[in-house]
Amino acid sequence: MQLTLDRVSVQDAREKLPADKGATAEDAERVVSAEIRNKPDMATTQGGVAEAVTTAARLNQERP
Repeated sequence: MQLTLDRVSVQDAREKLPADKGATAEDAERVVSAEIRNKPDMATTQGGVAEAVTTAARLNQERP
């Protein structure tokens, strides 16, 4: 059974999830790993989630 967004309840998500935090290099590594692991061609998608998190982590590291 595949889970789709219409079956996920996000009610009270703000209270249940931790406060917003910037993406880290460790976060990026985990997202890249998950994206590769779940694709038949074992590659990330250009412009996809892994690329976005990796870019965010790099920008966060560059901040003074």
